[in-house]
Amino acid sequence: MSNPITLKKLANLSNFSISTVSKALADSPEISSKTKEKVKKLAKLYNYTPNLLAKNLKERKTRTIGVIIPNILAHFFAKVLVGIEKEAVKHGYNIITCISDESYEKEVKSIQMLASGSVDGFIISVSKGTYLNKNYEHLTAAIAKNLPVLLFDRITDKVTCDKVVINDFESSYNATKKMIDSGCKNVIFVSPINNTSVGVERVRGYHKALEDCQMPTISAEILIIEDYKKFSNSFNTYIENNKIDGVLAADELSAIYTMNLVIGKGLKVPEDVSIIGFTDGILSENSNPPLTTIDQHGIELGEVATKKMIERLQKEDYTKDYETITVNTTLIKRGSSAINL
Repeated sequence: MSNPITLKKLANLSNFSISTVSKALADSPEISSKTKEKVKKLAKLYNYTPNLLAKNLKERKTRTIGVIIPNILAHFFAKVLVGIEKEAVKHGYNIITCISDESYEKEVKSIQMLASGSVDGFIISVSKGTYLNKNYEHLTAAIAKNLPVLLFDRITDKVTCDKVVINDFESSYNATKKMIDSGCKNVIFVSPINNTSVGVERVRGYHKALEDCQMPTISAEILIIEDYKKFSNSFNTYIENNKIDGVLAADELSAIYTMNLVIGKGLKVPEDVSIIGFTDGILSENSNPPLTTIDQHGIELGEVATKKMIERLQKEDYTKDYETITVNTTLIKRGSSAINL
């Protein structure tokens, strides 16, 4: 079996220096198009494969990004992961994914483990436990070690870094207002993620929409889900004693769960109660009736976050010009609501 061709051999064959060949293969703007074309043709002819391990050791880079998410079962986070991996592979990066399971302790341990030389930076959505604990030292410590941190979806102002979010406040405001405009007079908000930044923003948008409608008969009601079995009992009791004609849910599962409880009490959706939830997943499309949803564009968000992280990693100074990028949502009308788009 012949010996694999090296960068040095490729340089000899092309009559260019090793540095020129290396830059040509990397599409460096310093190299002319004609030289790049010649080098790449030779590389393809001789099946040249760059020694990424040697390159990474030389640059002291792993070309790996650590990703920490709160919940792998949530369709939104699964979509974000697809987007992260897609963009990472495009740029020659790998990802290592950890699941915090909404635990502050697990989030801290994951960062400590990966920060020991396994990754070049982190893409993280903050867990409920961390938000409640209000201790972000594990994130600032990673940044202090020259490991860039990018927060997505669930963020905090306590950490100065790049962030990628959706327009949570505006999305919640618009969905609530559309239900009111369609004739709803008693819209409630249901949330299993009250102890997160996105949960807070969605409640704020809901409150603002009710405030702006200037109808004295409409009052805000927030129902918090901590345990779905207990919520079932409390929600049934609530609708037995209170009239509702609209529900805005902070995520997909809570929206469909609430819709089933509403139907179970003999109410019709959307004739009696309009229901809208965040996240457009498989459950939303296949519920009965299909759920009107706020599509958070998880794949796009993952791609944007990863692109931003790689841009950050390629800078000599990790600590300048931090940016917060907002990905706009799309309201998708299905059978669970009587709204007009």
